[in-house]
Amino acid sequence: MRQCARILPCVFLTIVVLCSAKTPDTKLKEVSDPKYKPGQVWSYKTRSGEEQSTLTILRVEEWTEKKRIVHIRVDRIRLRNCTGGPEPDNVQHMPFAREALDASVIKVIRSGEVPDYRDGYQEWRKAWDARQAGVYTITVAAAVDVMQENFRQGLGCSKESS
Repeated sequence: MRQCARILPCVFLTIVVLCSAKTPDTKLKEVSDPKYKPGQVWSYKTRSGEEQSTLTILRVEEWTEKKRIVHIRVDRIRLRNCTGGPEPDNVQHMPFAREALDASVIKVIRSGEVPDYRDGYQEWRKAWDARQAGVYTITVAAAVDVMQENFRQGLGCSKESS
């Protein structure tokens, strides 16, 4: 799994840039949201075969009065590895435009502790502050699809072996 831990942060930053929502102001502040609360675990519209996957709300931030970022963790996914190596089953940090998350979630399953996400958040935040990262503006399932493709390409897999 250590190999994947080194690969995924690079894959993640690539995806965030590809799916970024551009804004002239990059200042962020943590806010309370009426729908999304840190520690909530949600069901969502998953990829086929990952129906047991869930997402956990980590943090909610605002960058303008009307634009919010909801940071999530996604569990019980499967990033297929064509080399036979480890297959990551979670993503510890993903920043989404609130509207994209609204289009993905189904219902709150439970609430609990917020998992540690500092490393992924700090890496993203550094890139955000440098205006080199954005947020996902697509559904969670579509973002996992993009992550799968980038993971596959990062491993040197051919299209046929996905």
